[in-house]
Amino acid sequence: MALASLIAITLLCIGWSLWIRRVTWSCRWEVAATLNIALQGAAVLLMSPLASETLGPLLHSLTGKWNLEDYLGHDCYIVAASAVVYNTVGRLEQDHAMQQRFRKHIELPATLCIPLLLAAFWIGNGAQMYRPDFFDVPTDLWLNLYWLMLCGMLIYLLLYGSRALLILRTDPRSRAIADVYLFASAMGILACIVRIVTAFVPALQTVHGTTLVWVFACACGAGFALTSAHSWRIKTRWFSNARS
Repeated sequence: MALASLIAITLLCIGWSLWIRRVTWSCRWEVAATLNIALQGAAVLLMSPLASETLGPLLHSLTGKWNLEDYLGHDCYIVAASAVVYNTVGRLEQDHAMQQRFRKHIELPATLCIPLLLAAFWIGNGAQMYRPDFFDVPTDLWLNLYWLMLCGMLIYLLLYGSRALLILRTDPRSRAIADVYLFASAMGILACIVRIVTAFVPALQTVHGTTLVWVFACACGAGFALTSAHSWRIKTRWFSNARS
């Protein structure tokens, strides 16, 4: 029940943020931030026990593999974290230089990581054993490799984006928003660290360890969502004042 409430609150925050930012899908400099929120919402939903109990059996009947919805949710997280980097770096560099840096440092490693994750997932316990919560699947060599690659990639992406945020916060006008984004990134990094530790130390694969990962992951998603909504409302208020 506690986990269901945590997921529901996170999805409500994300849904509210997407509603506030609904016009930004056509705004070049805002669409990456909105995409990040939408993908985090999709990731939380796909990783939830509800998706495992509904979508999971359907995917298993088609592929013979369990927990594919969780793998898809993790892919959403990788793309969401990449969108965070695109959004933050794009505010610091010229378009051409930013595109080159993004392709080399973000797009290439993220694109390589996704099929490697699928291979490790397909071979290991992740695809062989059903659990409503994927964090409860007992780890083997391949699932440990899966968690190491996934969490390592997410930590890399979040740290890369945080470096840009540290530069942005030197501007007093951006400091408050950048600080909350940094907090949300830190929550995501902590979720990854806890998952790596609990994956490699079987004694820590308990309900408490799983819950801690969910708490940090949901704090990350809700933090990005609420801050992005607040940031957009500030901008629209400034636009309204400028017109009047």
